[in-house]
Amino acid sequence: MTTKEILLGQFTACYDENNWFVALKNALADLTADEADWRADNLDNSIRETVNHLSFWNERWLIKLRNERVEDTPENDLTFADAADWEAAKGELFRVLDEWRAALREMDESKLSETVSAEYGAAWSSPIANMNIHNAYHAGQIILLRKLQGVWDASKGVS
Repeated sequence: MTTKEILLGQFTACYDENNWFVALKNALADLTADEADWRADNLDNSIRETVNHLSFWNERWLIKLRNERVEDTPENDLTFADAADWEAAKGELFRVLDEWRAALREMDESKLSETVSAEYGAAWSSPIANMNIHNAYHAGQIILLRKLQGVWDASKGVS
């Protein structure tokens, strides 16, 4: 298996095909705006805020991949924003991730060995792998928040 095939497989498992865990898109399925806004005691972020955080970082790395100018990075806590419309927030995340999948599919294998930038100092395979891990991490948080609310259907992948 090539590095590209491995990263694309990880991406798919993290995004929309359950594998060893529930994929992000499936973790968000059938979630209402009220459920997305619910906040557990002693936990920092709602599901909606987490979705906006994921949209921000996934899009930021996609912009870098396309060699487009990236705005200054805000403090990470500010990326957990509260978007006005829940369906639009989910749609934005899915749009960005669909664009990532297309970029990965079209990417030449050699791109994964190229250095992202002098300041980042690592090959493209590194942030892509970390992005996959980051998406899986937050998908797990979303499942936990849904379980704490009592709005997770265990038949969808996690009991």
